[in-house]
Amino acid sequence: MEIEIECSKTDIPEDNYSNCIITESNIKYNNMKFEDFFKNFMIRNRPCLIRNVTSDWQCAKKWVENDHINYNYIKSAYGDLEAPVADCNALKYNSHCKNDMNVSDYMEYLKDPKCNKLLYLKDWHLRQYKPEDNFYKTPQNFALDWLNEYAVDNEQDDFMFVYIGPEGSWTPLHEDVYCSYSWSVNVVGRKKWILFPPGEQNKFKDTLGNLPLMFEPEKYKNIKYFEIIQEKGDALFVPSGWHHQVINEMHTISVNHNWINACNIHIVWKALQNSLLMVEHQIREFKDTPEFPSQCQLILKSVFGMDFKDFLTLLFYISKKRLKQLQGDSKLGLDKYSLGINIIKFELKHILKVMDSINTHPILISKNLLPSIQDDFTEIKDNISQILN
Repeated sequence: MEIEIECSKTDIPEDNYSNCIITESNIKYNNMKFEDFFKNFMIRNRPCLIRNVTSDWQCAKKWVENDHINYNYIKSAYGDLEAPVADCNALKYNSHCKNDMNVSDYMEYLKDPKCNKLLYLKDWHLRQYKPEDNFYKTPQNFALDWLNEYAVDNEQDDFMFVYIGPEGSWTPLHEDVYCSYSWSVNVVGRKKWILFPPGEQNKFKDTLGNLPLMFEPEKYKNIKYFEIIQEKGDALFVPSGWHHQVINEMHTISVNHNWINACNIHIVWKALQNSLLMVEHQIREFKDTPEFPSQCQLILKSVFGMDFKDFLTLLFYISKKRLKQLQGDSKLGLDKYSLGINIIKFELKHILKVMDSINTHPILISKNLLPSIQDDFTEIKDNISQILN
């Protein structure tokens, strides 16, 4: 199946979200063309809820029995695996405490109505452990996914997760890793989401700049937020920079991806720069030491999840692959979706814009911290410019 748009010269608009609404109930997956999603939601960085996504997913048949979790099937298929499990009643540094747990034991816990624990199996790389199962395929609307394309191509840890939680389990208020997009599809069950347009979260930070674990509407005034109920088969698209919290309103299984592409790479780049500025401010007393730049990058990786080298590695990989695809290589991306020429040119165009910005950053100008990247950076930038002109 090909992913394509009408014109590669499409621009990404700036938006202050003042008139933002969330489109939901009437959008069905089979009725939504990729280009409609691309233009109306992805490049505008606006959420949407899409119905009936799981109709041809194997897990929607095998993991579900009479609209409930099929505990016996999951035990027989995956019971010998281990998965990370968070205790929603145990907090450490404003996060749930996590431990690995045998999946068979977790299923026994989940089907016990008398258990007073609140355990949430989350961030489970099931697809990575069981690729032969083919229990779902990335929906076409979400297939421009550089993070997971890179991870699969290079056999690294992916950003594709399964979540299984009982009624009442929850995920604290947060922004997704790398300021990425995310999508979440309910295989079975129901979730309640609260989403905040970028910037709204600043209105309810405490004096130290910390966010509450959960947003309670009755405690705050003049906060813009959206409450969304996600049912079985629904996909929710969560754009970059939209803080959100989630509560399972019944026993629920979902499949989730974090992802980056040409539509939000500029947002990720800006978030990476802002995070570096905060790190530099926090250790500013060491600014005059020779180790200051490298130490900032080390801390940046621990707090943001990637440093400048990681960001450029992803950018370079996708750039080189797309350039080869324009020159005749296979145009397959994630999950064997074929990329159209206009999509590839759109991606290269917006990679080039970000590279223009990177080129003026002090880290690149200094040529000290990332010397091994300089030659690659210049060559890729020149190659993209030539092929787009």
